[in-house]
Amino acid sequence: MWKRPVRTVMFCLLATLLLGATIQAAEYYTKHKGDNRRGELEEGHALVYVFRPATMGAAIKTWAFVDDDLMMVSKPKAYSFAQVPAGKHLFWTKSENTSAMELDVEAGETYYLQVKIKMGFNKARAKLLQIDEAEAEKFFAKCSFVEPTEEGLARATEIVANRKHRAEKKVAEKK
Repeated sequence: MWKRPVRTVMFCLLATLLLGATIQAAEYYTKHKGDNRRGELEEGHALVYVFRPATMGAAIKTWAFVDDDLMMVSKPKAYSFAQVPAGKHLFWTKSENTSAMELDVEAGETYYLQVKIKMGFNKARAKLLQIDEAEAEKFFAKCSFVEPTEEGLARATEIVANRKHRAEKKVAEKK
């Protein structure tokens, strides 16, 4: 007797939560649908792209950083890029966990990173991976360029202050 009303209420509650998460994340970035802009190499810098191509964990927003600078905040099927000075840098993500890697980038080179989302028992996990150019080209076709809003940049400053130490710790543990 109560099965159908309970299911309806649960469905409405879940839909409201997902919609709320989508609206909140959208405040932090602008997605340019169909815009597949590319960066141009600047002297003394490497060009680094970061992609989030899959729809797995669609309600989870992902923040990607290089050192203290925001590269991307997004939901699925998005990418961004940054000009990064040559040398060693900490690349890291923050979602429901922190993933990190250190890369020694060379001036004049292009690097590609992927944020891969895996669903866990009680939360999604993001993992930052380096990928090759051929794989990145596939992602350009299915992803749109995103850039942070002023709200996104302000929130990124808070995230760096509160979470960067976790990324540094993860890289230190790998050595």
